[in-house]
Amino acid sequence: MPVQVLEAEDADMERIFEIGSLAFARAEPLWDVFWPKHWEEAGRKQGAERMRETRRRDHTTKYMKAVDSETGTIMGMAKWNIYDAKSNIPAAPEPVSNYWDQGDDLEYSAIVGELFAKERNQAIQENGGNLVSLDICAIDPKYQRKGVGGELVKWGTRKADEMGVVAVVESSVFGKGLYEKHGYMFVKDVVVRGSGKWSERPEGHFAWLVRPRKH
Repeated sequence: MPVQVLEAEDADMERIFEIGSLAFARAEPLWDVFWPKHWEEAGRKQGAERMRETRRRDHTTKYMKAVDSETGTIMGMAKWNIYDAKSNIPAAPEPVSNYWDQGDDLEYSAIVGELFAKERNQAIQENGGNLVSLDICAIDPKYQRKGVGGELVKWGTRKADEMGVVAVVESSVFGKGLYEKHGYMFVKDVVVRGSGKWSERPEGHFAWLVRPRKH
């Protein structure tokens, strides 16, 4: 099956978000926190619009799509972030829309988001603002185990090599083998857990992997 990796456009975002929702289903607590009601039509519509907003306001974000070049079907997606200290322009503020039903849910998503990004932010600082980071990689279950994910990983890995920088990934615990096949080294499992009044909320997990720069 021929796979082509292209940058996703605004018109693709409904399908891009749907793939994430189908791939993670209800098995990833953090996905549920960040993308409320993603399993419902309204939640998917909101998720697609949020991804469009991120694409427009954050110059570091590259949403990529893996396409069957014969049929045009989008089979997988990835969100890569390309951090380059030479053109480090702050992202525009987050949209003011509240997609969460309760104020606590919105607050909790912000707290968990900060905890989730801790490893990445530290890596950006340690590498002088130059880093390639894989934030999301998801394949429609109908097309999994067909090499689609590998093509999406290769795209960002090549970008890191072109820039001569380190690449990192926050992987699902079950997906880290894919990245290890492409030169990423497992560093540690990370637990994302709120404290205090948030301690009863479900905790999240991800594997932190690093691919050293190529000299």
